Amino acid sequence: MELKPTRMELISLRRRKRLAERGLALLKEKRDALVMELLSLAKEYQNLMLEVREKLEKALSQLALARAHMGAYKLNEVVASLRPQVAIEVKTRNIMGVTTPVFKVVQLAEAGIPSYNLLGTTAFLDEAVKAFKDVFASVVRLAEIQAVARRIAEEVEKAKRRVNALENVVIPTIERNIKTIELYLDERAREDIFRLRLLKKKRVRK
Repeated sequence: MELKPTRMELISLRRRKRLAERGLALLKEKRDALVMELLSLAKEYQNLMLEVREKLEKALSQLALARAHMGAYKLNEVVASLRPQVAIEVKTRNIMGVTTPVFKVVQLAEAGIPSYNLLGTTAFLDEAVKAFKDVFASVVRLAEIQAVARRIAEEVEKAKRRVNALENVVIPTIERNIKTIELYLDERAREDIFRLRLLKKKRVRK
């Protein structure tokens, strides 16, 4: 685009520079806030992973006890007859302008009733079922954290690219154009003053 060395263009460029600088400040603020959110998610993920390992060990231990008391065949028979007791509901929420998923474990209507015959089973199986439900809820939260972190990381990269473009291309270009027009207008002002002085001298001589 051809640069017009006029005062109107200079005013317009100065306005654009102010807007670009304001946008840059907001982008940096958003980028930094999203990075902090990412760090928080990473910490939660790490802690939750440790919890999942502990919960899984407990669930497997209870399952092993149930197998020892019931026998492998009977246990497999009961496990094969189990009905789904939970479902995952997916919604979205907004985190600093970023749409992220929310995974919610929903209990089904029949979840309060054991989905297997209590006769011929053991309390260890009941405890194992409860423990695996707990593990499942934590694993769903882990999946949610991963999905949210992925979306936020993508947004951080976008913000970084925009910050880089504003800092290294847009604002420097505007500043160069402003300087060019200022130099041109200053030079023209000096020429106008010089011409006025010449005219005055000519009039004085007459």
